[in-house]
Amino acid sequence: MLEFWGSRIVLTGARSAQSHIRRFVTKFPAKPQRHIETRKGMQFIFWISLCHLCVLCVSVVIGMHDTTTTETQRTQRLHREDFAESNKGQSITIKISSSGEVRIEAHSSTPADSWSFRNAYAGILGIAERITDFHATTASEQDAGAKKIATGEFRSELPATKISYRVDVSKPNAADVSHVSWIVGDYGLLMLGDLLPQDFASISVRFELPGMWGVAGPNQVDANLYQVLAPEKAIFLVGRSFYKTNQAVDEVTTVIGGKWPFKERDAVGAATRVMKSYLELTRSRLPGGAVIIIVPLPVRVGETKWRAETRGSTVVLLIDPDADFKNWVGQLGVIFTHELLHLWVPNGLRLEGDYDWFFEGFTLYTALQTALKLKIISFNEYLNTLARVYDSYLSHPDDLSLIEASERRWTTPGSLVYDKGMLVAFLYDLKIRKESGGKTTLADRYRELFGGPVAANTSGNEAIIALLDSPPAMNGFARSHVESKAKLELEQVLPSYGLTLDSSGKQSELRVNPSLNAEQKKLLRSLGYRK
Repeated sequence: MLEFWGSRIVLTGARSAQSHIRRFVTKFPAKPQRHIETRKGMQFIFWISLCHLCVLCVSVVIGMHDTTTTETQRTQRLHREDFAESNKGQSITIKISSSGEVRIEAHSSTPADSWSFRNAYAGILGIAERITDFHATTASEQDAGAKKIATGEFRSELPATKISYRVDVSKPNAADVSHVSWIVGDYGLLMLGDLLPQDFASISVRFELPGMWGVAGPNQVDANLYQVLAPEKAIFLVGRSFYKTNQAVDEVTTVIGGKWPFKERDAVGAATRVMKSYLELTRSRLPGGAVIIIVPLPVRVGETKWRAETRGSTVVLLIDPDADFKNWVGQLGVIFTHELLHLWVPNGLRLEGDYDWFFEGFTLYTALQTALKLKIISFNEYLNTLARVYDSYLSHPDDLSLIEASERRWTTPGSLVYDKGMLVAFLYDLKIRKESGGKTTLADRYRELFGGPVAANTSGNEAIIALLDSPPAMNGFARSHVESKAKLELEQVLPSYGLTLDSSGKQSELRVNPSLNAEQKKLLRSLGYRK
């Protein structure tokens, strides 16, 4: 069985998240892979909220030795220059003991007397309760008299240039393991967004690690030293040993810890295919490159044996090494189709407001199209997935516009942003293909989004709706579907495109009409239909 599992990718810097993760599941038979003909019941799980990229490469094993290309060196030099211009004298030392205890020291050239730590993220509350033993020191090494005034809030009697404290990262659980810092056994993920005060920016971070441990993350300066322009988006892997490699395609660093049923080069190859597809889709390179991290899940979870987080330029996949995946490389490929796209949308955009309907809903559909294009799934599986999403859509009230649903994404139940957003993307793609005779697709809007006149720091809703509605044949389509509260009735709409939808049974069935006219056949062939 191939499952498309939807959940949300939460990005630091977005509005506060207060609700539990919501998700939908769709299942259908997996497509046999040509290179593994004897495996016929392959199971993939696609977490579509689901968010953090790898490519083919030179390997470097255990330890922190890596092969660096000339282009990577050039990019690192540019980052150092940007960092030198914006750094305000804040340096961080993260000390990790052999028992996994984390102690942090922060020095700043600018004195302060108050510090605030993040206490909620992705529906997870009480994060700042892990901060203990907080001390502040003046420039003259005098105790500044720091006191805790509330959870995550500290004040001092005197202005201080140094603070130190401990963070308990030893107790992750299934709900928070991909969203907050943890260290368990031989590995740990350190997310600066929940380890440092919220007003810290443009910092240098040095790691002091137990023997035989190493660290991997973006923007490395020296062995255990990193420069970080946006701490709230930075994630680091620490651990005893891991495989690390750099790839020339968009300067991607892949880090894999633990023992797996797949070969590291095969995982990198699977990500390479998806990465190249999205470079072609957007025609936009990722500034500063990206990092993908794959490590074992440190806690027991439910039926879905993996978790993911895409934050800034880093994608994290946490997987149960004992999961019963019939085709591990195929599983990774399915995950990558969704997670890697989030590096561009929304992470690569500088738009404002709540346009989650696009960067979640449209991302779900584009990931599905990519899986079809790369032959990870078949055309029937493509149709079955959309039918399942329609069932999920019908199972919840549709009494909000997509803009309203985006604004309330974290505070209301249901999955309207995902389900309806994905289905609207499907309808948009069908309509523009029909009007253009299959010559223009939704993918063309992505190229315009990254290569066109969309200005930074403008309303995401206005900019994207205007872009989607820019072709004369699509004028008003996006605005009416995104701003109105009208319910979708696919049974009425799809027949004109050569598709039939039967929702009378327990599960909807989306099929190709056996009697297609020439125009419908041309449209469906442009989607991937081959009969």
